[in-house]
Amino acid sequence: MRPLLCAGKIDMLLQFQNVSLRYPSPAEDVTVFNGINFSLNAGESCAIMGQSGCGKTSFLHLAGGLLSPSAGEISWSEHGSDRVKNGKELQRGKWFGFVLQQPTLMDSMNVFENVLFPWRVVGDGLSLAAAKGRAEELLEAVGLLARRDATPSQLSGGECQRIAIARALLMRPRIVIADEPTGNLDFKNANAVAELLFSLCRNGKSSLLLATHSRELAQHADRSAVIENGKFT
Repeated sequence: MRPLLCAGKIDMLLQFQNVSLRYPSPAEDVTVFNGINFSLNAGESCAIMGQSGCGKTSFLHLAGGLLSPSAGEISWSEHGSDRVKNGKELQRGKWFGFVLQQPTLMDSMNVFENVLFPWRVVGDGLSLAAAKGRAEELLEAVGLLARRDATPSQLSGGECQRIAIARALLMRPRIVIADEPTGNLDFKNANAVAELLFSLCRNGKSSLLLATHSRELAQHADRSAVIENGKFT
């Protein structure tokens, strides 16, 4: 795996060390991962690939602190600070922005309110005026500022995914985690959303970790990692 150099040194945000994941079953435990190692550096993008059911989504949940490993250690750190080894201790709105295959926008809110929602949950010392300014910048970047008062039900699938990307980037997360972000889109919309996702992550200096079946989407990333039989190949 190719490391990125940041300010003359490696700035590692995420590290898996001999991580295993097993799900209990009445018959026998199901092993998803068995002693995997992985790291993600600041400003880096990595595409996680593999066949359906190989564990891509489970891997993203581990990386985002939503799952705990059965064995091994996952840690998060930046700028040489002490490593956090418990995902529950992370301030998720500050650390992570999530983009899912099916955007989970709230139809009771308009587009602008949906993008602003992470600030209402996290805040993180950012003023409301600054958050609104950032939301407007992101809506302009994804080409939907003119639709700020529309509700998600009035938008196309591609437009909803662009809104989800803007929302994920509002709090300038350390890592954007995207699970099949173009899986439900046609070819034209998939390309447009992919270009937006990678461009906005680069401009916002967020690392990007995404699961995808698409080789075309994976080619946008700095590197790819393939899961096969509970290991990276």
